[in-house]
Amino acid sequence: MSQLNNPSQWTTGADPPTDKQKGFISTLASSKNLPVDDPSSLTKSEASAKINELKDAPAQNTDGPAADGPSAVGPPIQDPNTWTTGDEKATGKQMGYVAVMAKKAGESVPGEMGKTDASKKIEELKAKTGM
Repeated sequence: MSQLNNPSQWTTGADPPTDKQKGFISTLASSKNLPVDDPSSLTKSEASAKINELKDAPAQNTDGPAADGPSAVGPPIQDPNTWTTGDEKATGKQMGYVAVMAKKAGESVPGEMGKTDASKKIEELKAKTGM
């Protein structure tokens, strides 16, 4: 396992969480209606683990049982137009997702895209394909 995938091995893992980590934890918990303790009490390593845990957790429906499956996945938590890295080249995961959904939608697979454009295309294709 690489060090990137193992936050407990980070040299800064015992440092306090970053403001971005704390904000992301709060945003994820809120978007999924999940309770969360104050993220300031975590280390960077623990905050990273909490983010992964919240990403994988099903959204809680306040009117009944937990929402699960693709319908529980909503739009991006943050507006892609505000991403500071939005102009950077789209990730491999983004382009892979776009390619699969474009084929399902009967569209040609777009060439190189930025992260923001790829995110917007993913949302557009989700609506067309129901994925």
